[in-house]
This record gives sequence, C-alpha cells and structure tokens, in this order.
Amino acid sequence: DDVCSKAVRRTFFKMFSDRLIYRGKRLVNWDTYLQSAVADDEVTPETVKGHFWTFTYPVVGQDRTIAFSTTRPETMLGDTAVAVHPEDERYADLVGKLVRIPVNGREIPIIADGQLVDRTLGTGVVKVTPAHDPNDYACGIRHKLPMINILNPDGTINELGGKFAGQDRYKVRELIVEEMKAAGHFVSVEDRDIELKHSDRSKTPVEPYLSEQWFVKMEELAENAMQAVRDGRVKFFPGRYTKTYLDWLGEKRDW
Repeated sequence: DDVCSKAVRRTFFKMFSDRLIYRGKRLVNWDTYLQSAVADDEVTPETVKGHFWTFTYPVVGQDRTIAFSTTRPETMLGDTAVAVHPEDERYADLVGKLVRIPVNGREIPIIADGQLVDRTLGTGVVKVTPAHDPNDYACGIRHKLPMINILNPDGTINELGGKFAGQDRYKVRELIVEEMKAAGHFVSVEDRDIELKHSDRSKTPVEPYLSEQWFVKMEELAENAMQAVRDGRVKFFPGRYTKTYLDWLGEKRDW
C-alpha cells in the first residue's frame, strides 16, 4: 500500500530526526525458523519435556570446582561469568577468581550478584550467558560483561562456537553433554518440565538472541501518553482498562 508505506517512512524519518529512534544491540525473541525478531506479545509459553543438567567448572589455579545447573548446555559456549550470591559464605573466597570452561578453554570471572542468584536454589551458582538469556543480559549490563552471541540466525552455532560452528544448537547440546562427561565435569541430570517460549507465527521455540535492531525511546513518549489519560484528554470505556493501560506504559521500556 503506497500510502501506508509512505506514512511509515515519513514517520520513521521524523522520529529519527527527533532522536526518538536509535539502533542498538538488544536481546530479542528470535524465531530461528522465520529468522526474524518476534515481539513479546507474539510469544506464548509452552510446557515441554526437558532436562536439568548439573556440571562443574574448574577454578583456575586451585584444586577446586564450582557446580551449576542449566537446561541449555550449549549456551556455555557464550558464558562470560559465573555468579554467586554476595552473602553466600560457601563461595565468598571465590569471588574475583576465574573458572575455565572445559569445552573451549576460555577463562571467565566469578562475580557476586544478589539479583540474579538465589542462594537457596540448587547449588547457589548461576552461569551467566548475557547474549542468550534475559536475566543474564541484565546481569551482564550491571557488571559490564562481554556479550557473546553464539548463534547464527538459523539456529546453528556460529564461528564463536569454535569446533562446534555450523552445527544445530540441539545437536551441539548433546555433544557438549558428552564432552563434559568425558572430561569429568558432569554431575547429574534430571527430567524436568520446562516452560519454553514459542513463536505464535511459526509455532517453534524462540531463542533469546542479541541482535541489532531499531528501537523507539519510550521515556518521553510514554509519559506524554500517560499524562493525556491522567488529565482527562483521553478516556477509556470501560474505565477499568485505564489501569491496564497505565501499568503497561509505566514500564517505559524502549520498544
């Protein structure tokens, strides 16, 4: 539609000129089947049968290991830290030390993060993969961690995955489990129901994926839209949707 297309281009250019639109790398829902980013409201959670693996990473310079659990072993190729709770006495002496990822030899720091880690759950240790998990992404920003995207748009492992490059992520998951077993860093595995996000469009699992996207700065725009409701210029019918609208815009997340 030429009229709509022209309106989109003109609006985009005006908002860009007004410095309301910018380009940056952000974590998005990535549909590997369609090879496209998917909005939060186009994603549905589904419960699937999965596994919960526990592995260890060796502490560099010590005869000691640190154990953690994960449902996605392939993401250890993109780990950039291991996190513990700052008040967990079990690991207090390890904060600031390094561990080595056995499958690629990369050394990463042990950090303290009370927002990411619940010391009462599991081993009290969380592997941090900022480019492939929303909570890890937030942790990565807090601690200025590197963000290593290990996926190609089609869901295969990219060149940063080293010897695993070019293979499907689920195949690499199996290979890494076997390699960790062979290296003596496998602890246990248990069957578990896992809530996995699926794309409404392709019905396939989505991957948290660090991608370069265009974003709209929502701080000023959202505040203006909320103020129009508060002062009565905009009214909702039925009125109960007013709170839903204000709560939604109140997050003011760049979009």
